[in-house]
Amino acid sequence: MTVLHLGLAAVLALPVAAIPCSNPGTPSEHVVPRSSPGRDTIRITDDEGRALSLDRAPKRIVSLVPAATEILFAIGAGGDLVGRTRFDSHPPAVREVPSVGDGIRPSLETILARQPDLVILFAGPDSRATSEALRRVGLPVLALRHNTLQDLNRTIGRLGRATQRDTAAERLTREIGEGLARFGRATRDLPRRSVYYDAWWHPPITVGGQSYLDSLITLAGGRNVFGDLASPSPQVSLEAIAARNPEIILYPQHRGSMDRAPIAERPGWEVLQAVREGRVRVFDAETVVRLGPRVVEAVEALAAALHPETFAGGGSVLEAREEP
Repeated sequence: MTVLHLGLAAVLALPVAAIPCSNPGTPSEHVVPRSSPGRDTIRITDDEGRALSLDRAPKRIVSLVPAATEILFAIGAGGDLVGRTRFDSHPPAVREVPSVGDGIRPSLETILARQPDLVILFAGPDSRATSEALRRVGLPVLALRHNTLQDLNRTIGRLGRATQRDTAAERLTREIGEGLARFGRATRDLPRRSVYYDAWWHPPITVGGQSYLDSLITLAGGRNVFGDLASPSPQVSLEAIAARNPEIILYPQHRGSMDRAPIAERPGWEVLQAVREGRVRVFDAETVVRLGPRVVEAVEALAAALHPETFAGGGSVLEAREEP
C-alpha cells in the first residue's frame, strides 16, 4: 500500500451467513447462491475490468475504501453501511458503523461476520487476494482505483448507480466540479510557488503527476516540483529535493500513529533552503489526504498554506477571491 493510503474507494448481492470456518484464511467452502440477472439488474464494470451485476441496491455494504465511505454518506447511502475500516473518521456518524480493521489485507472472517451484500475495496495487487477470496464465496465486489480527480468522478458515479442514488451522485459531482472551477479562477493570477509535498521522510516519498494531490496543488496556486514523475507516490532522495529547490515544503500533520519527525529535526534536511528559511507549512492532513466529498475544502487548506497572505484569515477562500 502506498503512502497515499493516508489516505484513500467503494459497493452488492445476497446476504451471506456468518458461518465460522476451520481455516480462517480460506472461507471458500461457504458459497452464496446467486440468482440470474433480471431485466432491472444494476450493471457496473469496476476498475479491474470485472462486470458486477446486482439484482437490487445493496443494503449491507462493507467499504474498505475510506473515501468511498465518505461518498456513500454524502449521497445518502451511509445508512446502508455495516462495515468500514479503522481509518474512517468522517462524517462523525461513521463511528457508529462497526470497524472491520484494515482496508488492505483485512480479516475475511470479520467481513463475513457483517453479512454484506456488497464489498468495496481498492483495485490493485495489494487487494487482489481479498477480492478473489470474497468472490469465491459469492460476494459481490466492487474494486475501485482512486488516485486522481477523474477517479473521484468515476467512483461517485459508480456508487450512485450501485445504490440507486444517481441523482444525488450527479449533484455531488456537479458541486465538486463547480467548487474546483471557482478555485481555478481564484488562484489563476497568483504566483506559482514551487512545492515539495512531504508524504513521508524515511525514505523520502512525495506525490507525482498521477496523484490527485498534484492537481490540488496546482488549483491551490502551486507547482509540484516532482509533478513530472508518473507514479502517484514516488520515492525520491534528499539530494533530488535539494536539486529541485522547492520554495515551500508542505507538511501534512497526521493524527495519532502517522505523526512523523518534524522536518527541522531531521538529520541532513537543513540542506534544503526552504527548511533553513522557515518555509515549511504545516496543515491538518485529515481533509487533504482523502480524495472525497471534501476535496474543495482540501484545496482551500492548501491555498492557505501556499498563499497565507491571500487566503488565511476569516471567511471562505472562494468568497474572498470571487468577483461579484
